[in-house]
Amino acid sequence: MTVSSRSKWILPVLAVCLLIILASILFGAQSLNMAQAWHEWRTHTPLSEAPTLSILLNQRLPRTLAALLAGAGLALAGCAFQALLRNPLAEPYTLGVASAGALGTWLSFILVDVGWFFGLSLRLPTAQICAFAFAGAEVLLVYGLASRKRRMAPSVLLLAGVTMGMLGNSGIMFTRYLAAPERLVMMDRWLMGGVDVLGYRPVITLFIGVVPCAAILIAQAAKFDQFGFNAELAAGRGIHLGRLQVTTFFVGSLMTAIIVSVVGPIGFVGLVIPHSVRMITGSRHRLLMPLSLIVGGAFLCACDIAARKILPGETPIGIITTLIGGPFFLYLLIRRKFTDWDV
Repeated sequence: MTVSSRSKWILPVLAVCLLIILASILFGAQSLNMAQAWHEWRTHTPLSEAPTLSILLNQRLPRTLAALLAGAGLALAGCAFQALLRNPLAEPYTLGVASAGALGTWLSFILVDVGWFFGLSLRLPTAQICAFAFAGAEVLLVYGLASRKRRMAPSVLLLAGVTMGMLGNSGIMFTRYLAAPERLVMMDRWLMGGVDVLGYRPVITLFIGVVPCAAILIAQAAKFDQFGFNAELAAGRGIHLGRLQVTTFFVGSLMTAIIVSVVGPIGFVGLVIPHSVRMITGSRHRLLMPLSLIVGGAFLCACDIAARKILPGETPIGIITTLIGGPFFLYLLIRRKFTDWDV
């Protein structure tokens, strides 16, 4: 596919993403009369007396924004990790970052339950702090294991990340084994992932964590383009590879940890979306990364619509992303040989 033919698909893809985001606001387990909501808005009816508008503003809109921010952040983190490691399997979950963040988040829940933190949980975002502490420690450990004479071995880094991810999952299962029975249902639900938030506090947390990190990663796009040709060539053109590695891993881990602490571990977004978008944009990260950001958010919104509609109750969104992402990624592996990034 030529560059010009690829570019023709960008506007249609953006239009579809916009429609999905709007549909995520409008569709849900309960149908809404939008004319009634518009009437309540125009007449300035208090939300306590405007049930339709209240559902729209306090439930549907925060949920859509949470899915949009979480999907965008996971997709962009996966895109950055794949570019840095030059490995199509790299993403927050295969590197173990998400598992470590999930373990830190769950431990923060347990510590708050037993009275630790001495009231700090009322003033500090302890879940986000613990998630980033564990995710950051995991990245530093994996990076140290994979570094050889200040040169990073991508294959070793990936294998070390997978191993640390397994250890993180083992830690989660161990805490689950020790948890009180009444906590297991909540824990299992959270571990399946979900964007069913109420109010705007989780959305604000995601916004503060995702937007600055996304801006920093997108700012590295030109460096990723140079690095994609050859590491020595990129260094010869003035790109500090060590700084690029540290920035990408630190920022990507921070963003992933914040997302996991709010919506739980949701897999396959950072793995599938960059590959799908790369079919349209090619390997130009200055276009690939912003479009992955948008498509990732829309993809998670679409999965959330499916999660609300498949069963009478609500299907955890992590199950939906796995059911869609697993077969699709197998299709990519079968149809394409990942010998380079020009697809």
